[in-house]
Amino acid sequence: MANEIQEFFSDIFSIHINPWASALTFGLRAVQKGEQDKYNIRVRMSLEQLKALAVVLRRVVRDFEQKTQTKIDLPKDLLNQLGIGPEDWGL
Repeated sequence: MANEIQEFFSDIFSIHINPWASALTFGLRAVQKGEQDKYNIRVRMSLEQLKALAVVLRRVVRDFEQKTQTKIDLPKDLLNQLGIGPEDWGL
């Protein structure tokens, strides 16, 4: 099938941004000592697309939490590492 969409799993990501565009890079964290993390997918988009994606993702996660009456908790260490404060997500 020519239009088949490939699926990937990612447990790490990085975001690169400059005044003209952005790049989201996804990959897999190394599992053994001495191995390096492996980044294998990069999605480039305009800053406008990045901002729209961020808004839509936030809305989808909040709607899911409300619909299922669950809360997706993030470990405090992760929040600190990513510099995410309560004001950023309403935690």
